[in-house]
Amino acid sequence: GIAGTDVAKEASDIILTDDNFSSIVKAVMWGRNVYDSISKFLQFQLTVNVVAVIVAFTGACITQ
Repeated sequence: GIAGTDVAKEASDIILTDDNFSSIVKAVMWGRNVYDSISKFLQFQLTVNVVAVIVAFTGACITQ
């Protein structure tokens, strides 16, 4: 935020507006929460898609 150079600000995804340590901790916790949520969503979607493919393949084999 305040102490960062322009190159660092352009290269970053998130810019904190202050240099308070508690803001940095909250930003890291928020980022980890977002990562965990995306990971759980992808695991759920892959599980559902695999089951759907298995059901469709089994149904096609049974009905010929």
